[in-house]
Amino acid sequence: MYTMSPPSIVVLDRALAEPRSAARVERMLGALGTSLDRVERAADADIPELIQAKGWQDARRKQGCLGPHADPSLVFSTMRFEDAPEVKPVLAQCPPGTSEWLVRNLLGHGGRTVARENFSSKRGVCRARVQFDTIFGCPHGCQYCPGGKVSIVNTNLEEFLTRQVIPAAEAEPWQKVFMYNSALSDTPCFEPEYGLSKLLAEYYATTPDQHYLIHTKSANLDFLREVDHRGRTIVLWSVTSPTAARLIEPGSALPEERIEAARRCQEAGIPIRFKLKPIVPVKGWRDQYRQVIEHMFARTRPESVGLFMLAWMDFAEFKSCIDTGLLDPPFLQALEESAPNRDPNSAQLFPHAARVELYRFLIAEIRRHDRNVPVFLCTETNEMWREIGPELGMTPGNYICACGPQCLPGTTRIDRVLEPMEMRK
Repeated sequence: MYTMSPPSIVVLDRALAEPRSAARVERMLGALGTSLDRVERAADADIPELIQAKGWQDARRKQGCLGPHADPSLVFSTMRFEDAPEVKPVLAQCPPGTSEWLVRNLLGHGGRTVARENFSSKRGVCRARVQFDTIFGCPHGCQYCPGGKVSIVNTNLEEFLTRQVIPAAEAEPWQKVFMYNSALSDTPCFEPEYGLSKLLAEYYATTPDQHYLIHTKSANLDFLREVDHRGRTIVLWSVTSPTAARLIEPGSALPEERIEAARRCQEAGIPIRFKLKPIVPVKGWRDQYRQVIEHMFARTRPESVGLFMLAWMDFAEFKSCIDTGLLDPPFLQALEESAPNRDPNSAQLFPHAARVELYRFLIAEIRRHDRNVPVFLCTETNEMWREIGPELGMTPGNYICACGPQCLPGTTRIDRVLEPMEMRK
């Protein structure tokens, strides 16, 4: 686990009700340098009071709005698969401004979800898939992310495997790659003491052809070398520029640390992939990304490289959480000029022409080192695919993606896009 100094640690009674869950709590507390008799205990009924007493009502604001980076509080809890309480009655008892999302996760809602985007989405080209979340909150402190202040760590993982993971794998045989904890957290921050990665790697190693995907900004992956993954675990790194890693993702690993972790994983027989994500055009971004890409290909041979420019907010939100003085002036000007006309239904922040300029530069740099590695656009518009897709040799109907549900190691094209059973119905 990361070395952390949480301002508070709370263990909900549910997390101690089953021996394996309780042992996981105690193991993680030990890694934090504490023990069960030195932390706070609570029950579901205490959740509104906890939020009030600890000031968690702003816990799901973007972290750049909350001041300097700090480690999050930790809450050890469990997922509840059929009997999770209604959220609204509990939310009504909480301080004004409390996030419904926070209350939902404290009450045990979590686990299996369906990402319902598909290749015709107006918000961006993506792939519908079954995915899972067992942790909500992260110590990386990314300023654009609402996952700070509180991390809720669900510890009933063996029950989760039996009740959700295995049934999903069996019901969705078309899905070859399953992603975990990509919405609001980063599993390796809590490993190996958490044990989710070992549990999942060993399970997927027993399936006919399905894989566990770890999507991370961390360099804490050496524990996988001791796991019997049999090549069925894939690790995908988001990599950004050194400036962004230091100032916008202040608790994360530096680009060279992430790339070195990838080299070690590849050496251990683990397929590796990269996304340049999120791309923030800071001052000097061309030189910084040129160096990052050169280092990436000097040290590793990735299966694919994705491109994703910072998104999922408008200019007002951007200004509230990230220092605009970090931006390359022409990109800041483009952002300011385009803001009044931004489509509110779009995921994109920067205007189309600015993104084209940036993508073409990065594609050219990647191709200087590898003419054949698949390069794809992540959560981009159909308009962008029409312009850039021919240069990549892919379309929204056949592109491969580092976290794509049909993208087995070695995949270069998707012949037919498939979807989860809920969407097929």
